[in-house]
Amino acid sequence: MEDRKPWLRRENETSPAYEAFRTYLNFGSQRSHDKVCESVGKSRQLITNWSARHDWVERVRAFDVHLAEAQTDGLVHQLAEARDKNLALMDKLRGLLDTRLDMFIEKRQDPTVAWTRAVEAMARVEANSITAAASTNGKVSDSVDRVARIIERLEAAGAPVSSGTEE
Repeated sequence: MEDRKPWLRRENETSPAYEAFRTYLNFGSQRSHDKVCESVGKSRQLITNWSARHDWVERVRAFDVHLAEAQTDGLVHQLAEARDKNLALMDKLRGLLDTRLDMFIEKRQDPTVAWTRAVEAMARVEANSITAAASTNGKVSDSVDRVARIIERLEAAGAPVSSGTEE
């Protein structure tokens, strides 16, 4: 069985018949035999015969499905790239905030409002990371443990930990 795309020229299809088919194909959702007749200057009977003999409707349907699948594949690829970039950014932010937290604990400094907001932001980033990573690899428990360790370190340093529900 030949693995050719059905919208390509067939062996038994003449050049004028194929050009008429390409015209029909390119009209998109506005396709009609009448438009092809006007465009290529051929009779309605000839266009109808070519269409039936060379399965224009099925070939166009296959082409439309191919285009839809290609667009969907492209969108899936773009979404995966965006997800990966966001996960990498969240990892960088998590690392930066983790380092800053260690410095805060080592210096035994009192937490400030800015620090509390930063920790809350980190918790939100971590929650988003858990959600995004869970859909990718299912390792939610590691992320949850990491958040719990951060909270424990904050509490050990005497930092007030907000529940995230207060405004």
